Formats: sequence, structure tokens, C-alpha cells
Amino acid sequence: MITRNDFNIISKKLSDKDDVTYLKTQYPEIPYSTLIAIFSQKRTKIYRQICYKKTPNIRQYYLSFLNNGSTFLELSSQLGLSSSIFARQLLSHIIENDQDCLFTNNGNEIIEKKTETELYKILTEIKDTTIIIKKIFKNPSLIENLKLRKNIYQSIYNDDNCSPLINQIRSSTGSEYEYLLQEKLFKLNIPYLTENQLRKDGYPKTPDIKLEIPISFKGFVINWIESKASFCDDNNLKITRDQIIGYRNRYGPGLAIYWFGYIDDLNNLQDDGVYITDKFPDIEDIEILY
Repeated sequence: MITRNDFNIISKKLSDKDDVTYLKTQYPEIPYSTLIAIFSQKRTKIYRQICYKKTPNIRQYYLSFLNNGSTFLELSSQLGLSSSIFARQLLSHIIENDQDCLFTNNGNEIIEKKTETELYKILTEIKDTTIIIKKIFKNPSLIENLKLRKNIYQSIYNDDNCSPLINQIRSSTGSEYEYLLQEKLFKLNIPYLTENQLRKDGYPKTPDIKLEIPISFKGFVINWIESKASFCDDNNLKITRDQIIGYRNRYGPGLAIYWFGYIDDLNNLQDDGVYITDKFPDIEDIEILY
């Protein structure tokens, strides 16, 4: 938990990842993971706003890649864009205007067995460019053009905010904290059902944990727990508020854990049946309501 004033100062000063190290010296009581989360969420919000805006004159950047030897990383840096977002936009231009580029060899000649490639079949069967790009990003080796393939790989591996690789890491981190939560409940002998178990039983909208026996935390009854491997700022709470309050409507009051911290004045949903915290409650603060 951090104060609103500290958050505003930190968020304003976090313009680059290197700023995290400096701010850690200024705020030693704030975990490094919290500072990283604040920075990452700030960058992601900015990039997502940009993501839906088409880069003007995308063709000139494509020609610069083809004729001048410019890399996707260099071009995206010039534009101030996430490298993977830029790669998606340029790849979209190629698919819609110059598909032969996907099938050229080092001599810039179209390969002989173009029609036998998996990518050719995808382009033939799928008309939605967005779906095609998702498949290519999942497996860039589909592209026969080695130069283009290399640039796609570089764009993915050098993007620490918006690439598919980062999304997989975030998903893995989320799962890790869910397992941590389950482990704590198991050690306390508190019976519970997981999200997957609830869905198998036909529940449409489910928290990560539904307690079979409620607990009391500082006098607040907990029937369910939602695990969020993120920092709870205004934007994050705006996105997740309806979700967690919806759990209250179905299962009664519950607990939302934002493992990387939250702004102190955002823990204001108790009247709506949701208590926000940044860790699993200490054992001395809970009571199992048998």
C-alpha cells in the first residue's frame, strides 16, 4: 500500500525503466516489484492507446525496411512505438498490399513452392488480417522471408510491454500467485473451491477462490478471494471494479488481493462488499467462521 501523494510523484517520475532503480533509493519502503508494476502498467496504458491508432504513411516505413536496411526496432524507436505494435502494423500493410514479400528468399525472389507452405494456406483460408497476424506472431517461422522473420522475432523479444511473450509471462505470474494463495489456504486447513472447479459446477462468473467456510478478517466477512498479480491504481480498479463487485452480488462479501500493492484511498469498497489488500491476511487477523 502506498499513499496517493507518493503514487502521483512516483508515476510522474517513471518515464524509463532505469528510473525504477533510482526511485527505489528514494522510497526504500516500497517493494521493487511494486515500482516495476506501476511503471509497466503506465507504459501499457500508453501503448494500448497508441495501438488503436494507425501509423500514418506506413508505406514509407515499409520501403525504408525494404530498401534502406532499416530494422523494425529502429523504425519503431523513431516513432516512439512499442516494437511489437509497430511490427503488427507493418505486417498488416504487407499482408494487405504485398504478400509476396512473405515468400521471398535472400535473393528477393519468390520461393518455388510458395503454394505448398503453411502460411500460403493460412492466407488463402483466412481473410481476417488480425487473425493472420496472431498466427504469425505465435509462430514467426511461418514467414519464408528470413529478413522479415528476423525482424518479427526481434520485435517480440525486445518489447517488454506489449509482446505475446510478455503476455505469457504475465499469465504465468498470475498463475504463480494463485498457487501461492491456494498454498496459504491449504496450510491453514481452510477448505475452498478453485475457479476451474466452480466452472465445472456450472458457475458462469467465478472468483479465483470460493471459500467453503467463510473467514473473518478484521471483522469483515470473506466468502471469496480474487488474486490480482498487479498494482491497483485508478485505471486498474476502473477495469476490475465491476468484476469484483459482481462476485459480491453472487457470493457475498469477499477479498481482492492486489499482490503488487494499491493506492491507500482505493480501499473504499467495503460498503460494496469488497476489501482490498496487498497480501494474504496474517493468521492473527483472521477467524475461521465454522
